[in-house]
Amino acid sequence: MATKESEVASNEHPTYQHADGTSGHDLGRQISVTLTPQQFEELYLQPSIKSRGQMGLVKTLGNPTALGIVSFLLTFSPTSCCLMGWRGASANSLLALIGAYYFMGGMALYVAGILEFIIGNTFPALVFTSFGTFWLTLGGFLDPRNNVQATLLTGQAGNAATYYVPFGYYLVFWAVYTYFLTFAAFRTNVVLVWILLFVALAFSTLGAAYLKFGEGAAATGANLVTAAGACGFTACMGGFYILLHLCLAATDFPFNIPLFDLAHLWRDKQQ
Repeated sequence: MATKESEVASNEHPTYQHADGTSGHDLGRQISVTLTPQQFEELYLQPSIKSRGQMGLVKTLGNPTALGIVSFLLTFSPTSCCLMGWRGASANSLLALIGAYYFMGGMALYVAGILEFIIGNTFPALVFTSFGTFWLTLGGFLDPRNNVQATLLTGQAGNAATYYVPFGYYLVFWAVYTYFLTFAAFRTNVVLVWILLFVALAFSTLGAAYLKFGEGAAATGANLVTAAGACGFTACMGGFYILLHLCLAATDFPFNIPLFDLAHLWRDKQQ
């Protein structure tokens, strides 16, 4: 008599049961989810999947993009509030955020960037790791154990220019780099462009503020610091918007907020 297979139900996954009583393979459903280019871009802030191998990694691993966004936000938001001078805070208050610069802004962002690199997302990996390094640099610059301020302001050749101007140059070139990122982000969505543009403006104004402090123009420098904080806070509002989108997507919410895709406006290089 030929072996007859029949599907039987169980409390767990259904299996094939043969006539001799032996069980066959688990019939638990294998669900394969294929993301559209727009869905992939909205989840990973990367225009498209480059290969089948990358798709396999995306299906296997979690999405590190939300970690990168929240790490940046929980560091940049209080920094922006201090720069704007809210509730008596000032640029000098940033010393209280050194722990955030080392761990939340530095280490967590760097981890998110490495995970993006592992799954093949070059653009977010570049953004997260570079900004993670920025926060680590800022923490080292402000850390009193490194004695940067005392060395440059009170040393033999110490003056305002030796302390403020080099860091001002550093911020200006960060602004240039972030404008490049902003231009590249036009292949993603409006919200990411918004974030990067205002981050670039924050770097520009803060760099100008440090250069003015180096010249002894304290009043102008203070106004520019406030403007930098306002630009940073505006960027963070876009960041919280995109974070909400990622959280809703991660929990399969029945609806989501739009990011206003821009990728469809540009043709791929291969086309």
